[in-house]
Amino acid sequence: MSETTDTGTEDTNTESDTQVETGTNVSTEDIESAKQSAITDLLKDAGLDSVDELKNVVKAQNDATKANQTDLENSQSDLKKSNEEKETLAAKVTSLEATNAVLKAGVVSDHVEDATILAQAKVANGTAKDFGKAIKDVLKSNPQFTGDVKTGPDGTAITKENIQGKKQTKTTIQDQIDKLNQFRIIK
Repeated sequence: MSETTDTGTEDTNTESDTQVETGTNVSTEDIESAKQSAITDLLKDAGLDSVDELKNVVKAQNDATKANQTDLENSQSDLKKSNEEKETLAAKVTSLEATNAVLKAGVVSDHVEDATILAQAKVANGTAKDFGKAIKDVLKSNPQFTGDVKTGPDGTAITKENIQGKKQTKTTIQDQIDKLNQFRIIK
């Protein structure tokens, strides 16, 4: 059997070439026959009658795998969505718990949101273990949130620090000017 290659030279493939390469005296027809026999035996072992039937089985399996993968991706998407909803609900519950603790502590309605945010921040950064302690800390530093703040005649808040029997001195403008001028160097 001879063929012409792209270069125009003639390539000869004879039975003697096969003998040299394999070291046996086997013809191409014998090789093809053995190959077909092996394929047929393999198909029979798999319970199939032809190569086309095997191709159909492989295609069906690939389609089923693709469909299952789509189902898996859908399930993963649903799981992610559920987890996000769970986190949102957990945040709402935490916010409602904080608001409840703020209201129980007697915070006036004008300052409920402010006190809630401050208490949540204290719990989040670890300075308070729970909302009850956080609210106590917030109200200690912000007594005006409860509406119990008393003011003096000049509008300043009266707290324990400024009514503990200490005599308040009234300073005049001249006293303030003198105090500022004592450090000034006049040329």
